[in-house]
Amino acid sequence: MIGAGRATLGALTCAVFALAACSGDEPDASPTTPPPVTSAPTTAATIATTSAAPPTTAPPTTVALTTEPAPTTVPPPTAPPADTGVPGLDSDDAFCAAWSRFGGSWQVVLAASAFGDADEAARLEVLASTVVGDAYDAMFAVWPDELAAERDVVADEFFGAFERRSADALAALSAAGADDDDIEDLAELWVDALASRSPNDPVLEVAVPDDLAAVVDDAAERFAGQRTPFPQDPSMVITAETPATDSFLFAACPDQGSILGGDVIG
Repeated sequence: MIGAGRATLGALTCAVFALAACSGDEPDASPTTPPPVTSAPTTAATIATTSAAPPTTAPPTTVALTTEPAPTTVPPPTAPPADTGVPGLDSDDAFCAAWSRFGGSWQVVLAASAFGDADEAARLEVLASTVVGDAYDAMFAVWPDELAAERDVVADEFFGAFERRSADALAALSAAGADDDDIEDLAELWVDALASRSPNDPVLEVAVPDDLAAVVDDAAERFAGQRTPFPQDPSMVITAETPATDSFLFAACPDQGSILGGDVIG
């Protein structure tokens, strides 16, 4: 689950193969005495009979010459490439598509905080803020009826924790001089980065255009000065219990729980 209080770690299953040793019966060590060799006595009649036999010629042996094909070495099957991108970004379901942008951004920011340096984590959080707020609003605009009982607690105590932090990052971006067009361009850049994210790289690399790089760096510095780093932020310790929402995200959206209970740790 997302957040320090509700994190789950995927179990690493190891297959152990035991090599069994095979042993045969021990040979009998007791000495054996070969049986006596007996031979029939050779007599003159025997010699005469043997000498009189006509010589025999063995028939010629025909050897069939066959050309065996050279053994073919079959290479081992190539593993399919790992899936890239946050699942569900292009989902036809508006709720799931919004969840993938929101939850995927949360996942990336937390992974960067765990495996990258603090400056890069702040920079990515500023970039993510261009998408997180709109994705949050989009989810609650189409909130499923079957989750009505948990809507308020999810909006405030669960998803709301990241949305509020992201709002501060977006405010820092505006204070650094980004206008609406800049924020729109960065939002498109962020979604493209989510779509190409490699599961083998914990820290997402996002190349910001030169004309916006200084603004993003300034915003990241401002944000880092305002908010505690993500892993140490007590507001990101999620203790709310939302079993129906958790089950729905696992069952209904394309990521099948990988965002909620997979790589997101804290």
